[in-house]
Amino acid sequence: MSKDSLSSNPWYFKKRYIALLIIILYFISTLTNSPDNSIETSKQKSTQTRSYEVKYLSHADINPATVSVRFGIKNDGTQPITPTCKIKMSDSSGTYSGYDFFDITDPIEAGVTKQVVVQLTITNEGSAYVDKFTGSCTAKTSDTGTSAGKEVIVSDIEDASWGDEQYELDQNKEFPEDAGFWYGPSFKVNQPFMTQMNCTWTAFDKNGNVVGTHSYRANTLNDGSVTSYGPDEKWYIDSTERIVKSVETYDVKCTL
Repeated sequence: MSKDSLSSNPWYFKKRYIALLIIILYFISTLTNSPDNSIETSKQKSTQTRSYEVKYLSHADINPATVSVRFGIKNDGTQPITPTCKIKMSDSSGTYSGYDFFDITDPIEAGVTKQVVVQLTITNEGSAYVDKFTGSCTAKTSDTGTSAGKEVIVSDIEDASWGDEQYELDQNKEFPEDAGFWYGPSFKVNQPFMTQMNCTWTAFDKNGNVVGTHSYRANTLNDGSVTSYGPDEKWYIDSTERIVKSVETYDVKCTL
C-alpha cells in the first residue's frame, strides 16, 4: 500500500463533508429568502410617490419681506399621509417671489382636507405685490385607493348672495364698514343633525357659463340646512357687485 493511500481519508468521510456543506448552504439560502424578507421587499417595491390636491385659501403681509400663506391639502386616499409640500407666491411679472419646502408631520387622515399656514420670504421686500399662488404636495405611500365618499341628496337650493344694497344706511346715510358682496347657495341635505361632509358648489350665469366654484367642509343643522364647519371655513365667496348680480343658478354636491 502506498504512502498516499495511507494518508488519504476514507470515501465515507468525504461524503460527510459534502453533505455538511450542502446543509450549511441550504440554511444560508433559507435565511436570505425568508418570508419576512420577501414581504419587506414587496412593501418597498409597492411604495411610490403620490401627489395630493393643494388649494390656495388666503395670504397676508407680515412685513415687507415676509408673507403668511394659508392653503389646504386634501388626502383623497384611504391611508393617513405626512406629505412634503412646495409652496410659492409671486407677482405676475416674477419680480417678487418666494418659495419653500415644508414637511407636514401631523398625519392627514383619509378623506380629510387639512389647512396649513406657512411663512415665505419674498425677494426685494415685495410681499405687498405677490398675488399668484402655486403649490404641490407629495407623499411616499403604498396607497392606491381613493376616498371619494358617498354622495348625499341635496335639495332646496336657493341663491344666498349678499350685497351692499341689502344693508340699511346708518345715521350718516352711509353703508356700515362691514358692507360687501359675496355669493353662494343655501341648501339642505338628507342627513341628521351635526353630520360633517365635504361640499362643492358651482355658480352659473344666465348663459350657463361658470361664474365660480367653491369647496368647503360643511355641517348640518337641525332642519338639514348646511353651513360651513370650522372657524376658517366659508360657504360663500367674497366678490364684487357685478359678479354677484351675474349669478343665476347653482349646482351643489356633498359627500360624506
